[in-house]
Amino acid sequence: MQQKPSKRRGEERSETLIIPHITKEMVETARRMAEQGATRAEIEQAIAAMQAGTPVPKKPIVQPQEQPAAPPRNTAAHNDTVIIPTSRPRYTQTERRAMLEEVQRRQAEREAARQAEARAEEEHFRTYRDREYGKPGFTPAAPAPAAPAQQPAAEDARTLQMPAVQPAAPAPQAAPQPKVTAPQPVQTAPQPAATPAPKHKRTAPGNSYKEAEAALNERIRADHILLSNPVVVRGLGLAPVIGAALDGQRALMLCIAALILVTFTRMLAVAVCHLTGNRFRPVIYCYTAALLYIPTYVLLYALFGADLTLLGIYLPILVVEPAIVKRMEFSELEPVKEALRHGFNNALGMCVVLLLVGCLRELLATGAVFGHVVMHNALLPLAALPAGGFVILGVMAACWCAAANLYTDYKHEEVRRLYADRKH
Repeated sequence: MQQKPSKRRGEERSETLIIPHITKEMVETARRMAEQGATRAEIEQAIAAMQAGTPVPKKPIVQPQEQPAAPPRNTAAHNDTVIIPTSRPRYTQTERRAMLEEVQRRQAEREAARQAEARAEEEHFRTYRDREYGKPGFTPAAPAPAAPAQQPAAEDARTLQMPAVQPAAPAPQAAPQPKVTAPQPVQTAPQPAATPAPKHKRTAPGNSYKEAEAALNERIRADHILLSNPVVVRGLGLAPVIGAALDGQRALMLCIAALILVTFTRMLAVAVCHLTGNRFRPVIYCYTAALLYIPTYVLLYALFGADLTLLGIYLPILVVEPAIVKRMEFSELEPVKEALRHGFNNALGMCVVLLLVGCLRELLATGAVFGHVVMHNALLPLAALPAGGFVILGVMAACWCAAANLYTDYKHEEVRRLYADRKH
């Protein structure tokens, strides 16, 4: 506990004078001598002399007088350097105008570069949007260059406004204005030329998010092979696929029959409905399919012979398959060409699923494809039965629909990103 005070006293001994029997007069004398610049030895000598009773020698100290004399000179010199300001050069009116024009020119260049980049991005967006989601037959490249052609003129006029202020000072030019009234009809002539521009905008598809979404939905609905397959996606024509497509040969026979019946039944039924004013649609569709079944059976018998009997009841049941007669539920009539195209796409989608299921069931049940041995072991003999057809078709439909949904979700999200920050 006493070590710290002793250390403090030791420190004080090294800095202060420790003299026994010191008086107030001695302290004042030491303080006065210290203010005059006396050294420590001189102060101790003076105090010792006062203790001994001898008079203290008073010596004038000259050293401290030199120290205060130096600072005034330095402060004066410092004040001289600080007080004198350094004024910056003043620009003339011409130089200021030139500087202002230079700043405006740089701003105009930056604005022109920004607008050019925005136009390039917008044109790239339009071309991609019209290519992916626009209707066929539309060329968006024609109206697009019209906007960039007018904007550079506005930019040039904006940059030339500052230098044009000086020559615009003379006001006498207002006098010849009455003379200009005569050629005014000439200026009105090019105005009708600008009117065709809105026509392109009106006919332009995909200019809004709703139109692009509708175009995408139409593309998805029209894809009868992958995204809107009539068998694995919409569940049409399941009976022949499960009951008759036991191997590749039977699947091929069903493909030919479905291709003929689905395609030509829809085309002929639509043509007859156009003639009858869209009346008796169910009767027309059913009778058309029944009439087309006769030449279809003759053709298949000429190609496959007695093997055609392997299909059993599933060949004539194609006449009333929903994939053929479901179109009669719609009241609106489509053109004959569109009916032929849609019918062929539906038949092609059915053929793809029939061949896949038939070949897969034959491979799993017998280890062969179209009679050619691929594996010597049967992995799933149940595949040759209708129960195996249900299992295989269910697994295939689940995987098919999952892949189709992933793709359609991706395309919808792409449309949302494209139209997120655009007000069209």
